[in-house]
Amino acid sequence: MRVSDDKQKYLAYYFDNIHFLNGLQISAVEDMAQFKGQGAEYISCCYDSEDEDYKEGYVTLLFWKPADDEDTMVFVDNIIFYEKLLEVCNDHIAKNPHDKELLNRNLNQIKKDLRV
Repeated sequence: MRVSDDKQKYLAYYFDNIHFLNGLQISAVEDMAQFKGQGAEYISCCYDSEDEDYKEGYVTLLFWKPADDEDTMVFVDNIIFYEKLLEVCNDHIAKNPHDKELLNRNLNQIKKDLRV
């Protein structure tokens, strides 16, 4: 598996993946909060210290073929990952204010787990 330094490309790719029909999959954020990670098919993120790909202070993004041309791992600083997640959630809340309480509760748990 290759390790890529192209953090911005893969971070954007990951967050595009947790959208469906131009809307945030709230279940993806709930999974992150409950399981310290989230994944579907060939793309996932993880920040669980029990995971074999865990690196302290980083969220591990994983992309398996055919999602990328080869299996790829990317380590994104916790703060950068959380800031992007917060941006994505705030964009969703602006369009769907009824989801604010649920997303904020999950964001608080993720923030605590990431120690940011």
